[in-house]
Amino acid sequence: MVAIGTDTEKDLAEAQAELIQAQIQGRKDVHEAQAAIRLSQKTETALARQLEQEGLDPQLLVSAERDTDIIVADVPESWVGQIAVGQSCEADFLSLADQKFVGKVHAIVPVLSSERRSLRVLLSLHDPEDKLRPGMFAEIGLGTDPRKALLAPSKAVVHIGRSDYVLVQESESAWRVAEIKVGEMRNDVVEILGGLQDGETVAGRGAILLKPSMMKSLQMN
Repeated sequence: MVAIGTDTEKDLAEAQAELIQAQIQGRKDVHEAQAAIRLSQKTETALARQLEQEGLDPQLLVSAERDTDIIVADVPESWVGQIAVGQSCEADFLSLADQKFVGKVHAIVPVLSSERRSLRVLLSLHDPEDKLRPGMFAEIGLGTDPRKALLAPSKAVVHIGRSDYVLVQESESAWRVAEIKVGEMRNDVVEILGGLQDGETVAGRGAILLKPSMMKSLQMN
């Protein structure tokens, strides 16, 4: 265009300068994009390593469904045999007291914490309104599918050492100390998994006051 006189040498120089500037900016943008990708990959690797150190598989989070949040629960060692993948659960979050979240056991971490003597369980909770936030605390109810259960008043259970006991009535004036295995606690009742038969009478309110006598009875036996 300079040759035919429609543009001047100055116009050509300005166009060349703009082209060079665009090329420089393009290379800069590519470099920044590549740097951002490397940083995100490095961050992803660090976060994955952190999850693995906690005994969690990062791929479990990737496989989570839409409108579903994955939360971590520490379950006491005594409950290990009662948990299974796919089991129903409910969560009551302290900061969302007016709402109950339902879900299922998503995965079970294969390693037991030696410090807390607990098992880490991943739960997938239905959260379509995106109300859950990292760091929230909740009470978790596992095994919420309807089932038959033997229940006893929670005040009837006395914890001695590493075991739980109740006072079972054998006659009008005789009671015996029975070791039991407890399950989930709901309100003022607790599930009895072993050591007590349906129809047996146990001491309820005030049983804790008899703990010294129960300990003495156990020592004698």
